[in-house]
Amino acid sequence: MINSKISKDFNSKFDDLIQEATEIVVTGHESPDEDSIGSVLSTYEILVTRYPKKKIRIIYSSDPEPRFRIFKNYDKIEFVSDIAYELKNTDLLIFLDGSQYSRFSKYPEKLQKVPTTICIDHHSSPIDEFTLTLVLPAYPSCTEIIYLVLCQDYPVSKELAEIFLMGILGDTGNFTYIKPHQTETLATTKKLLEISEIEIQEFQSRYRTISQKTFLVIQELIKNTRYSCGGDWPDFQYSYIDRDFTEGGKYTDSEISEGNHIYMSNYLRMITGYSWGFVITPKGNGDCGISGRSLPNSVSVRDLMEKMKIGGGHDRASGGKFKDKSDSKKCIEEVLNWISSNKPVIT
Repeated sequence: MINSKISKDFNSKFDDLIQEATEIVVTGHESPDEDSIGSVLSTYEILVTRYPKKKIRIIYSSDPEPRFRIFKNYDKIEFVSDIAYELKNTDLLIFLDGSQYSRFSKYPEKLQKVPTTICIDHHSSPIDEFTLTLVLPAYPSCTEIIYLVLCQDYPVSKELAEIFLMGILGDTGNFTYIKPHQTETLATTKKLLEISEIEIQEFQSRYRTISQKTFLVIQELIKNTRYSCGGDWPDFQYSYIDRDFTEGGKYTDSEISEGNHIYMSNYLRMITGYSWGFVITPKGNGDCGISGRSLPNSVSVRDLMEKMKIGGGHDRASGGKFKDKSDSKKCIEEVLNWISSNKPVIT
């Protein structure tokens, strides 16, 4: 059942499914960002408080993300090679910040075998079938939806408010991506700031510092930046990391992901005349990941990912993966070849 608005009916069905379950797993998409981590940590905190007798776990198909260790319940997260092999007795699987099974595991068909599934998301991508679904693309972060849905009658502590703020600030780019119809997010943030009593800059300095290895990843992405002009597509830039670079320096997926995120936030779509672009990086499991970004009135990177059948997300920010393809340069060639024979969707 797909719900497209926050309602008492959804909350009632959500509660019924929790009550019926014996072993519950909460998960977020691979290569988790701040919104994903914020969604799972807040949901876990609320569930273990409301249902103390339930067996509840958090599992990710990803490497650890140690920069988030300052947040309550981070130590409860199980980072594994693939969640598909960790669900033996699970009878309820909760998916957050993604509505396609392939975003959570290399073996999506195994996840679909769990008897009951719940999905809460805010992306505009096609929605797979779940027992209960709430997808609200009008909201800039999944974490905010969790707050509005699960905290109507729930007292939010200072620690929980910080988790919500981390997710909201992350996916809004500190409100850079807020649209006119999303001003409710500012009101939500005001409430959370009053509870947490934090200063945003000081707060983010606790988990946004980077290691020297992450800085080297950023340098490598800058060095490998390329530009493309002409044709039906607006001019764009792209970059990549070679697998030789990651293996030679023994970089973790987390270090590559963090460096990639900083590069995209500060350099991708920020070069004058290049309104969109993408980055391709290798993953430890043998795949390659792709991340796309664009400015308003430019390419819908979500449409590109979906039509190539490699991922999804938002028009301005999207991601995906090339399964069982380990060469970043060959993946770039695949994207460039696809672009050369297709027309862009401009949004």
